Amino acid sequence: MNLENFVHPLSITEIIDTEQGKKEVINSWAFASTIWSEVLKGNSRALNIAQPLFTDSSQIPLLIIRSKQGDETAVREAIAVIALAIEDQLTEAFENESENKSGK
Repeated sequence: MNLENFVHPLSITEIIDTEQGKKEVINSWAFASTIWSEVLKGNSRALNIAQPLFTDSSQIPLLIIRSKQGDETAVREAIAVIALAIEDQLTEAFENESENKSGK
């Protein structure tokens, strides 16, 4: 089974209204799916994005091997690590922005 284009079931895209008009956006699970798919295709820039999102980067080579062997659990695990790390970074960024605006 080729899982290089696997899209996690929690992935969503939606259209939102902005000041600049309608925009299509994806959630962190869809973004993580895209990143991991590119890692599996050998895209070094995607790997550079993914590496700092893993608390234990030694997991990455094994997850790549298992994913390329068709192990859907490995693909889901990698995508989950990436998605949750992205969500954590976004939460932290927005909390810092709110604190800066409120003068804390």
